Amino acid sequence: MWCILFSNSDVMASIALGKRLLKKYGLWDNLLYYSTTAPKIKTNKNTLLISCKQKKLDYYLGSTYNKLDEVSLASKGWLHSKSKGDYFTIIPISKQEDEGEGCLFSNLGINKLIIDALKNIKIKEATSFQTKAITTVQRGVHTLLAAETGCGKTIAFLLPIIQNIINSERNEQLNAPKAVVLVPNRELAFQTTEFANILGAPFGIKVKTVTGGRTKYNMMNPQLNDVDIIVATPGALSKLSTVGIYKLNQVLYFVLDEADTLLDDGFIDRVEVLIKRMSQAQLILVSATLPRKLPDILAPYESRMEQVVSPNLHMPLLHVKQKFMRITKSDRPARLLQLTKFNKEPMIIFTNKHQNCNWLAMFLRENGISCANINGDMNYAIRIEQWNKFIRGETNILSATDVGSRGLNTIQVKHILNYDFPIYAADYLHRIGRVGRLGSPHDSKITNFICSEPEVNLVQQIELAIRRNVPLTNVDGNITKIVHNNILRKIRQGP
Repeated sequence: MWCILFSNSDVMASIALGKRLLKKYGLWDNLLYYSTTAPKIKTNKNTLLISCKQKKLDYYLGSTYNKLDEVSLASKGWLHSKSKGDYFTIIPISKQEDEGEGCLFSNLGINKLIIDALKNIKIKEATSFQTKAITTVQRGVHTLLAAETGCGKTIAFLLPIIQNIINSERNEQLNAPKAVVLVPNRELAFQTTEFANILGAPFGIKVKTVTGGRTKYNMMNPQLNDVDIIVATPGALSKLSTVGIYKLNQVLYFVLDEADTLLDDGFIDRVEVLIKRMSQAQLILVSATLPRKLPDILAPYESRMEQVVSPNLHMPLLHVKQKFMRITKSDRPARLLQLTKFNKEPMIIFTNKHQNCNWLAMFLRENGISCANINGDMNYAIRIEQWNKFIRGETNILSATDVGSRGLNTIQVKHILNYDFPIYAADYLHRIGRVGRLGSPHDSKITNFICSEPEVNLVQQIELAIRRNVPLTNVDGNITKIVHNNILRKIRQGP
């Protein structure tokens, strides 16, 4: 028998050569995927939080990683073809509590009739976030309210505004509101108006909705109304106030609801006009994401603006079951039918483009499954009709783009399906916020189809945030517009 001795340098050279060959033939990443080592983690095996197909990657609540160690993710190898069929599930735990305790509305100086109206819609006390928000707005300071979707931000700004309006002198001038609530879409405008009417009805508070669609008609045939609160979209209010139909010089409270959307590149010009026209008003920004930097038009307010921020802001939902499934695009239609064929629960299916939204609704209908659909490319009247059909329960399934993810109250929804998984963290947080809201069913769930590289990248960010117990990073509601506009600019400039 021959015995051959190798030096350390020979062994290292052989290993390096083998590694180069594996990389050359595309096998190195597959080897890494299948030989993933268990994470270096201090484990507390009491509450399973992330359940993985590869059980060695399971994660338990309260477990911690060493700061300098790489965290082994279930989704680590999902860029590779061998990962098809892999999955992991977030097991729901009790709802994340905000710091501190809630408070009775009566202790906040809220009128008894408003409290009774809240009780009629099963809202009995303010959460800790709402308590801080209400008291801050009541002090009359410019305010930024930032909290995760579904935690009652609308109550937080409407209550003190209505309370202050009923305590102030009546405005005798027509079409001169005391408060303006600006929202990015018509669905949210009508929803906010409805809620404001519920709270203000006992006092005769007049609330008017101002949205696009009939702007030219309204300019030619102006109506004069006794109005206390206007809920409006930017374009319509900008035009109607420009021609003097609505007088904004007496506005005391100016709210930008879904501020991250209103301050992005799609609305900023019209919003800037309105901010200048209501410079005397108390400015209230309301958002589910906290902007890293306020735009220049808000520079005069920034130093005087107080922030009320939820401790759960930008955190992935842990009180709702989420399943992340690594599949191919060709697998999605069959998987979709499996989830919807016998579905009897209110469900929203999100896609990234209006073409996909329309196709998905048509595909389900062709397979005998009732489905409504809404997207920003639809005629407004049809969009409202489709939305109301879903809200009234005439169909259990709604196909939607992100127009259905911002601010709309969907407490009846029990299942979210991201057929197209978003590629931006802000869109992800808004979508999943359609379930797990105040008053929502406790057995809600979210299903995510993961197919492409950008989708995998976001999933890895989400999984890492959960394992590290930290907020998602780079949550900027304006990033979509910025990237889109940069691409268009380069196309126009040419090579």
